[in-house]
Amino acid sequence: MKNATEPDMMDDPQPNQIAEEVDRRRQDRHIAMLRLAKIKAESGEGWGFIKNLSATGMMIEVNPVFELGDSVSAILTEDQELSGAVRWRKNTLVGVEFFEPINVAKVLAKPTETKKGRVPRLPRVEMKHPINLYQGARIISADICDISPAGVCVRTDHTFEVGKKVRLSVPDLLDIDGTIRWQLGVRVGIAFSERLRLDDLMVWLSTFYQTAKIDESELQALNKGAESGNVPRQAEDALPFKIIGHDDLGKEVLIDTMDSAAEALNQFKATSKFFYKVSIRNADDVELSIGAIVLRAFDEERAAAQS
Repeated sequence: MKNATEPDMMDDPQPNQIAEEVDRRRQDRHIAMLRLAKIKAESGEGWGFIKNLSATGMMIEVNPVFELGDSVSAILTEDQELSGAVRWRKNTLVGVEFFEPINVAKVLAKPTETKKGRVPRLPRVEMKHPINLYQGARIISADICDISPAGVCVRTDHTFEVGKKVRLSVPDLLDIDGTIRWQLGVRVGIAFSERLRLDDLMVWLSTFYQTAKIDESELQALNKGAESGNVPRQAEDALPFKIIGHDDLGKEVLIDTMDSAAEALNQFKATSKFFYKVSIRNADDVELSIGAIVLRAFDEERAAAQS
């Protein structure tokens, strides 16, 4: 008499049970990958890479200066967003646990056409930041509406001719040629002549969001002063600028001194990845807001262009 536990006495698993088990194991497995995504956090937006993925979480890689809060979203396309709680962070790597389990196979599937008949694209990072456009010797002031490594949408009252070349300039980020692709009212789409380096763009976006953290009334005063030229800037006039590096124990290191706001921003960007925090101070050792330095850099550029 055979034991009831022997293989020929067991019920054969049904095909649907096998399929469910395979799917469960596939969902539980961490799949290694490298996929670009728009990263949306409490502090702002930027880009990063999804390094591995499972049904319950993901590991993403972001720039070390990109601040994250308690939760974060990775937006792969305009209609595909993964959201969860930040469980750990080590330098550039971040562990995220999803609020709800996801279907990994669906996420990894090749994008299909939307109802409008086009394949979903990576969402652009929305923002508002001044930018200078050059056509010959003419300077055209505009504001960035959204940006990606491949192009930018700006808002301006100037009328462009589609297909024409322009030069784009933002202190410490852009000094690049572009082509006018479209214009709809005051919004203009411009394609860059070459893709921006993602790392440089992420550092600059982090600087932009630090600017946004200054007091709203201070920012309004700075913008008003930039337009009228009547707001005193004693703090920023106390040269040279001192770039200070801070470690996580509170120790400070003088990195460099500079007489130009644009150069100070450039040094800020170049060294941010090596320190816990980087600040800019004036000759009186007063820490300056990044917003004030950005506006000062614009003034320097416009003055140089006019001369």
